Amino acid sequence: MEENTLVWLAKTITYICLFYISFIISRYFFKLKNKKINIDDELTVKDNLSFSIVTTGYFLGVLIVFIGVLHGETHGLINDIILILSYTVFGNLLLILTSIFNEKIVFGKKFNFYKEIIKDENIGTGFIEAANFIGSGLLIYGAISGRSINIFPNIETLGHYLSDVISLLIFWVIGQLILFVALIVYRKISSYDFIVEIQKDNNAVGIVYSSVFIAVAYLYSCAVKGDIISWYDTFEDIVYYLVLGMILLPLSRYVIERIILPKSNLTHEIVHQEIPNKGAALIEAFAYIGSAILISYCM
Repeated sequence: MEENTLVWLAKTITYICLFYISFIISRYFFKLKNKKINIDDELTVKDNLSFSIVTTGYFLGVLIVFIGVLHGETHGLINDIILILSYTVFGNLLLILTSIFNEKIVFGKKFNFYKEIIKDENIGTGFIEAANFIGSGLLIYGAISGRSINIFPNIETLGHYLSDVISLLIFWVIGQLILFVALIVYRKISSYDFIVEIQKDNNAVGIVYSSVFIAVAYLYSCAVKGDIISWYDTFEDIVYYLVLGMILLPLSRYVIERIILPKSNLTHEIVHQEIPNKGAALIEAFAYIGSAILISYCM
């Protein structure tokens, strides 16, 4: 076996081991976030599917953040190890802050996530919380997948790292605000109050909202991904992606509805039936996420 192959294999094994270490670190943060909950009991004794969905979403968010670090340019194995472990800790903190913002600000005091997920085992709420973690992971992924402009040129390398962290915080805050606005717009254009529907255990609505959240987060991630050459150009990309998304996401929903269910109405299937149609919700979710992916490859 050639030396280059051995070096490649050693690096690959190192990065995989780092992911497992990151996973262990993330488990402690997840337990900290859910310190009032007996995690093992919920997942194995009570077989709480809603909390299982939340747990899966959290660690998918962690995986997306980890991939974001690897997506950027390498700085040498030792520096990469430090960066991965640092962003693991920082990323987990942002995931938890995102969850708190979502629970306290976006949904407000009238909606109790703990009650819905732990006491009621509301699967729709589980999908929403999972999408919250996945969406936040996408925001972080976009912000850390490239280098920022060095705003501290006098300290060179350290200045680059500090600039990357500041850039991450800026884009994370902007991303949260954009998702918050997307929620308000979604509530305005919907013919039903999705929060009320979720409280009624309408899992189909939970699936649809989750797909909207992920689609918007994905578009934002694509807009900020890569090296920042100009702040103006990056913010211009954000506007382009999101405006196009605001037009094409609902349009794609209409087109998909007419193609797949020409004799039916998605809103009726999801909201106005005695038993909400989760299959119809998956079709609408495909329309939103599929459109976001299509936009990202066409831009």
